Amino acid sequence: MRLGAMVALRSLLFVAVIAVLIAQHSDAQTSVAPPPAARAIDEEASADGVRARWTLPSNVVQVGDAIPFRLTVYTPEGITLEFPEIGSTSGAFDIRGLDRQSRASGSNREWTLSFTASTFDSGTQQLPPFQLSWKDAAGEARTLEVGGCTLDVVSIAGDAEPAAFKDIKGPLAMDLGGVPSWVTAVAVGALVLLLMTLVIWLIRKRRAAALERAMTPDAWALRELALLEKDDLVGKGDYHTYWVRLSGIIRQYVERRFHIAAPEKTTQEFLAAAREHPEVGAEAPPCAD
Repeated sequence: MRLGAMVALRSLLFVAVIAVLIAQHSDAQTSVAPPPAARAIDEEASADGVRARWTLPSNVVQVGDAIPFRLTVYTPEGITLEFPEIGSTSGAFDIRGLDRQSRASGSNREWTLSFTASTFDSGTQQLPPFQLSWKDAAGEARTLEVGGCTLDVVSIAGDAEPAAFKDIKGPLAMDLGGVPSWVTAVAVGALVLLLMTLVIWLIRKRRAAALERAMTPDAWALRELALLEKDDLVGKGDYHTYWVRLSGIIRQYVERRFHIAAPEKTTQEFLAAAREHPEVGAEAPPCAD
């Protein structure tokens, strides 16, 4: 009880200090720039019967987010598409999970290129485009530039430059001298009230537990039966709840009186244990098969 009260006291003191600080600086205003408007990226390009489409879920991302990029290219059958070599980086972005697929799609062929990109540079960043290459029916080399995207990379630190951040300093003394007296009085009064409520609750809980342990099994069962009768579940037609509570009272009484763990046993297990008990013995009903 003493340990619990100390923990509660420390928690309440912490809450009171936070409340005082909020009241002291309630007139301070912090302006936060609204984030850029987000939209999904879904763009296309085509040349000589080759059509490319690339998509990203949003043009506004956070620093470090994994951005799924997908490029789908449709070509006539007989054309072999060549994707460019994409390394582990592209511009300011790190590239992971690069995957290339090809399959027939009706009279065309569908080529897909997918990967995830991420960056730790905030601000407007360009995901560089790359070139697709193939040869047409006449054997002429063709290219198509695809995949260029402009992304707004938002940092939770705002627009401040990392070099502008100051190093962490040691703890500072908290000056509460300017706090209005009514704020202090309210905080102390709330703390005392909460502490008194906690102490009263703990005392009542301990007394109730002690009284419960001191009751004889017969007295406990009579009290519970009286409460069950007072609730008048039969008169209300709630027979299910009535029998569940009555069964629980009987089982707990047997456990208290004869030290048979009745609540944890099935009916068959309980009857078998009762028949083996020296104080119950033959008075227990036989077990049904």
